[in-house]
Amino acid sequence: MSKIAVVSLDVAGTEKEENLKKFEHYITEAAKENVDLIVFPEFALPGMHLGLRDFNPQSAIKAHQIAELVPEGESTQKIIGLAKENNMYIAYGTLEQDEDRFDVLYNTCVLVGPEGFVGKYRKVHQALAERLYLYAGNGDYPVFDTRLGKIGLSVCFDKAFPEVARILAIKGAEIIVAPTAWRAETRDENDNDFQLSKVFALARAMENMVFYVEATQGGQMRSGHSRVVGPNPNQVFAETGYDEEMAIADVDIKGEILKARLSGMAGSDLLKDRRPGTYGVLVENNPYILNYGEIPSKDACNDK
Repeated sequence: MSKIAVVSLDVAGTEKEENLKKFEHYITEAAKENVDLIVFPEFALPGMHLGLRDFNPQSAIKAHQIAELVPEGESTQKIIGLAKENNMYIAYGTLEQDEDRFDVLYNTCVLVGPEGFVGKYRKVHQALAERLYLYAGNGDYPVFDTRLGKIGLSVCFDKAFPEVARILAIKGAEIIVAPTAWRAETRDENDNDFQLSKVFALARAMENMVFYVEATQGGQMRSGHSRVVGPNPNQVFAETGYDEEMAIADVDIKGEILKARLSGMAGSDLLKDRRPGTYGVLVENNPYILNYGEIPSKDACNDK
């Protein structure tokens, strides 16, 4: 059995130093419960300073002031120390400074553990005005070996695109970790944004027969509901409310995945039964969108 904690952190308008103190508090509390993995929200470390419904130059300047290199940054090193001290894996969202260009920032999920820095993922799918502040990742969709099992990383809006979770599952991920800041317009659980966020999490877990662990910003973001979702239908092991708090799930990761893949769909394994040879249209170029990570040929550049 493994213990997974999710934290709905209120980081609206907060600073890194304040958020690091919150990290330390929840990590200490989780360690008392022998938690193996704790997940914090998108932008949990730097705080929520970007207005994603419109572009604000002052917010952009602020983002560049607080972004850090990963894993060399002082804050990442501090969190690595907490992971080692508490024998725990920690995943969180941050603003990452590009190692080669001072003017390039990413929305990054970082994973550290008892062994130190494990890995990172730069968000590919950008919502609303996010693309005006930040660069998209290259779509490496990494999966890392840990003592809990194989962990794949994604961030927030990525969950609206089934290809991301499917790639992670094909690479062997047993747990998909997704720091999130999916804002609900109201505190009403009938709110469309709230319901859509939960539907995506349940769908990504069930269609790939994996665990889906998302930590969402709580408090002022009016979202909350960080959750640990299992691979079987409507399987929510733990969930927070709207406000800042932590929830802990005690789960049998491999046991639940086996149950899903052997009996959850009347014996149909949704990964084994795929027919990828028929899916070619999914990777065909779409001339109406920007294909992140795609390097155009000379012919494509000269073709008018």
